[in-house]
Amino acid sequence: MNKKIISMISVVALTLGIVVGGMVIGGMQTKASGTQITLSVESPMVEKDEEIKVLVSASSGEAMSYIQAKVSYDATKLELIGTSSGQASGTSGEVFIYEALAYGEYERTYELTFKGLEVGSSEVNVQEGNIELYESLELIDVADTSLPIEVVMSTTAPDDARIKDLNVAGVFGMEDIFDPNVYEYDLEVGLSMEMFIYSATAMNADSVIVAPEDLMLDMGENHFEVCVTAPAGNEQIYVFNITRLDHEIEVETEVETETEMETETAVETELESETVLETETESIDVLETEVEETELLPVPMPIEVETFTEEPLEAKAEPVVE
Repeated sequence: MNKKIISMISVVALTLGIVVGGMVIGGMQTKASGTQITLSVESPMVEKDEEIKVLVSASSGEAMSYIQAKVSYDATKLELIGTSSGQASGTSGEVFIYEALAYGEYERTYELTFKGLEVGSSEVNVQEGNIELYESLELIDVADTSLPIEVVMSTTAPDDARIKDLNVAGVFGMEDIFDPNVYEYDLEVGLSMEMFIYSATAMNADSVIVAPEDLMLDMGENHFEVCVTAPAGNEQIYVFNITRLDHEIEVETEVETETEMETETAVETELESETVLETETESIDVLETEVEETELLPVPMPIEVETFTEEPLEAKAEPVVE
């Protein structure tokens, strides 16, 4: 009799030992069947600066009393901007879900809202997830799962990733040299310039300009890349090959240049005045010479003509001598 009871107990123990985590063995199934945490999304693609909602769902064939999980994501590609429940809270790159269900529930869903930050591939992952069953108080470790998300360029946001204005410390007249459509420059700076210092304005105010991490200038040749990212997500890189000389560069200042220009203008004006004066003087001399050389001819005096009025002579008869 005792042997029969021991045999039955051994069979039960063996059956419980080979059924793990909801697996079906020999047609039998544990109460934890279907216990899992899944990720879902309406579309696994999001435009840069647009929002995407990811659903984290916990479910089980038996009522649940406790849910816990860690959701991780790439914080360089996605930004967490909101959750639908106070039981889900996050820091940069991680969201922690913790909820106790007093009356037991078969399914719970948490909504996480992300914004696309940078163009590229990313993933949202569920890690360290476990669910406690309401009746049996069994704690089930759920399998890790992941959801791929692709951040793509915006079709409506501005895509101009060029620099509008640029100045580099130690480079005189950079505003005249720089062209937004030229993406590589060979520049020289003097000995006193120990760091690559620049100021840049992007074509689009919402573009992001990222400078190199190390801006120190070594003696001789140096190479720097400045990356501009447009709101649409596309990038443009400007390359600066800067040679640090072993001496200073003598450059005329703007004040000196203006002074020289004013001086040159004054000299030119004075020369022009002297030229005009000389020309006028020569004209006067020529005129005087012409006057001196002109011969003075005598002017005839007017003659007065007297007019006599005579009475007509009367004819006198002279006697004829026979």
